Amino acid sequence: MKAKLTNTGKILFPESKITKGDLIEYYQKIAPYMIPKIKNRPISMLRYPNGIHKGGFFQKNISDFFPTRIQRKRIVKKGGESISMIICNDSSTLAYLANLACITPHIWLSRIDKIRYPDRMIFDLDPPPLTGLFSKVVDAAKTLRKLLEKELRLTAFVMTTGSKGLHVVVPIKRELKFSKVRAFARSVAEVMVQREPSKYTTNPRLGKRGERIFIDYLRNGYAQTGVAPYAVRPLEGAPVAAPISWEELTPSFTVQKYTLKNMLKRAKRKDPWRGIDRSARSLMAPLRQMHAIKTKSP
Repeated sequence: MKAKLTNTGKILFPESKITKGDLIEYYQKIAPYMIPKIKNRPISMLRYPNGIHKGGFFQKNISDFFPTRIQRKRIVKKGGESISMIICNDSSTLAYLANLACITPHIWLSRIDKIRYPDRMIFDLDPPPLTGLFSKVVDAAKTLRKLLEKELRLTAFVMTTGSKGLHVVVPIKRELKFSKVRAFARSVAEVMVQREPSKYTTNPRLGKRGERIFIDYLRNGYAQTGVAPYAVRPLEGAPVAAPISWEELTPSFTVQKYTLKNMLKRAKRKDPWRGIDRSARSLMAPLRQMHAIKTKSP
């Protein structure tokens, strides 16, 4: 069933002259590439009904006006209360969300059939606030990849956030609950900091980072989300969170290279995340190896 579209001429990106209709069209066309990467995951909607310069808000719960055809899942929150969240498994739902001016869907790191057991581990690498040098983020991502793949025998994938930094994403077997996965991710980040404290930090406070890369492991908690692959970001030019290959990631790479206007052409030509689910590894052996690594680290 097709989504009923309204007010498609409304401008959401004023300087770029990008309309809600443009956003809807993008999500309809990118759906064959995007849906497999967000399927069966609860979604939080980052909505900007009045455009990106008028303030946005996150919506997690499905509103009463959502049509019954929209798939949903009741999720129990940490406090015991529950909310009904969107599951976006088809292009019609993706178009419906875009029609609500949901510019950026954010997804859970677990799937609805085993909601407390993540199949993704994510590291968000933010550039230094004082310099903004993206080359430092590139260096951090490659160093992190080496630790994950060479020392821990995991497989790492990389994605631009479409904003300032990079996400390094690790597919994992659904064997451990969020608390243990998050603790492991924290250990990985701490080893990075221990080895090169002048380059990296796990301190989330901007004023304490200096020129260091912030390695954010905190997204690996229950009910936390990450920007969805191929999602548009609420910035002028409509940059997109783009899966990329490690070979593409050079110091001259531009983090906002891919946008609503060129992402589809790129997706048709290349999918660097092809086979990501088949690359999932158990964390059991890496957990043991991490203990040895932390013992050796300075």
